[in-house]
Amino acid sequence: MNRKIPFVVGEYYHTYNKTVFGINEFSDRDNAYKLAQTFLLANSTTSSQAFDYLRNDRHPMLKNAIEIKNSGEKLTDILCYVIMPNHYHLLLREIKEGGITDFLRRSSTSIAKYINTKKERRGPLFEGNFKSKHIDSNTYLLHLSLYIHLNPLDFITNKNWRENKMEDWGNIFKKLTDYRWSSLRSYLNDNDTASTSDFDAIISGEKIIKNQFNDLGNDNDYGNYGNFLKEWATGLGETNNDNIEKFAF
Repeated sequence: MNRKIPFVVGEYYHTYNKTVFGINEFSDRDNAYKLAQTFLLANSTTSSQAFDYLRNDRHPMLKNAIEIKNSGEKLTDILCYVIMPNHYHLLLREIKEGGITDFLRRSSTSIAKYINTKKERRGPLFEGNFKSKHIDSNTYLLHLSLYIHLNPLDFITNKNWRENKMEDWGNIFKKLTDYRWSSLRSYLNDNDTASTSDFDAIISGEKIIKNQFNDLGNDNDYGNYGNFLKEWATGLGETNNDNIEKFAF
């Protein structure tokens, strides 16, 4: 996976990949679950042992696989993510040399093996090498997190959010927070709120974003981060269509 953009330790990157022919592999709940599980377990130097445990143990438990994964060294910080029907977005931080590339290689190999075995086929799952963009400012970092978390609106409602034309935000917000395959709910929870899902452990390093929204949940119906989402989707904030489209691959 040679990249035109080098990954530098301490820097942030937007990564993306899409399934071959745009097939909606992750509309299948089991496949989406497996990809989320893969993001959780692949982020470690001991991911192979964790995946082997799940495949070979007669009664595997995810918490045991997580313990195996946690015994290794973390490869990257995953600040936020979303799994869409035919692609994914990840906001990553390089924390060790080669960490992002290693994590994405392990993820791609694991999910491709799972789906190919399930469908009794061979060949690649994704179009090719993942795509990436360097995040060069704090504004970019904050707005990219919104872009990633709003992506499910493309199929939950429509693409009007990309033109700042969403209405009935209360209903839309509920649909977003009900969508399981993203890190949004972790961003809306208070920092002291206990984790409600094993998949909450996918993300790390996200406080660089969350801590910029003080008194989360106290100022309005959606929380400060939720209000930031609303401004983006409805056009009430400073964003515009050019801001949104700059994040697309």
